[in-house]
Amino acid sequence: MKNELFILPFDHRSSFIKNVLNLENKPDKKQKQIISNLKEIIFYGFLDFAKNKNNFGILIDEEYGTNVIKKAKELNTLISVSVEKSGKQEFEFEYGDRFKEHIKKVDPDFVKILVRYDITQNNKKQLSKFEKLNTFCKENNYKIIFELLVKDHKKTDKAIEEIKQAIQPDIWKLEGDNNWLKVIPVINKNSRIIMLGRGENVKMIEKWIKNATPHKKIIGFAIGRTIFLKTIKDYYNKKIEKEKAIKQISENFKYFVNLWKKEKNNL
Repeated sequence: MKNELFILPFDHRSSFIKNVLNLENKPDKKQKQIISNLKEIIFYGFLDFAKNKNNFGILIDEEYGTNVIKKAKELNTLISVSVEKSGKQEFEFEYGDRFKEHIKKVDPDFVKILVRYDITQNNKKQLSKFEKLNTFCKENNYKIIFELLVKDHKKTDKAIEEIKQAIQPDIWKLEGDNNWLKVIPVINKNSRIIMLGRGENVKMIEKWIKNATPHKKIIGFAIGRTIFLKTIKDYYNKKIEKEKAIKQISENFKYFVNLWKKEKNNL
């Protein structure tokens, strides 16, 4: 496992449609193309800072990110692809029983699964799906990123203990306001953690980075909307030009990476 991993996630679908295009309904063909184009600009922002850098990657969805995936492969960029259906309270595969062929078609470095988990509920159905994904990924040498969202962070460790019986992620993608001293001891021995941003403001992300960096098991972050959302909305609303949008995303990403490295160096 690498000692560092910095990911720019822009696999958002339902939230992207709502927060950027201000749509309540499903996008039409033209709007879908707009979303794909906007995601390409986010990718160019990533490349402006992270092209050819080791341990840097993107998290993208197949639905709107086909062009990005193609370009990322040409540039040997680390690719994670999301396999969950967007906006669901209980985990479902984006492509149902065909999830295996879709993963093989994209052939990513990481398969990412986002789960909203409540240990007070019956999670048998979800756990059986995690088990299916785990078996497939281990047999086909795909690494797994498990993004876990819980309502009560006091129970994150309990959720992980349940989940890891069904799936053994290489990376746990966890919220930055977790109690790391409780969470770290319960993750799989060979797993690592990256911190997610949850669309929080810059000050909150700075605080989370300072809390995360002292722990060796936490090797980086996946911060998305805090980096790109305002910029991509400004571009979509014609407040800024394409080149400025790309540069802003690049600078925002660079800021958090430099802060992470500075905090690590100060330990």
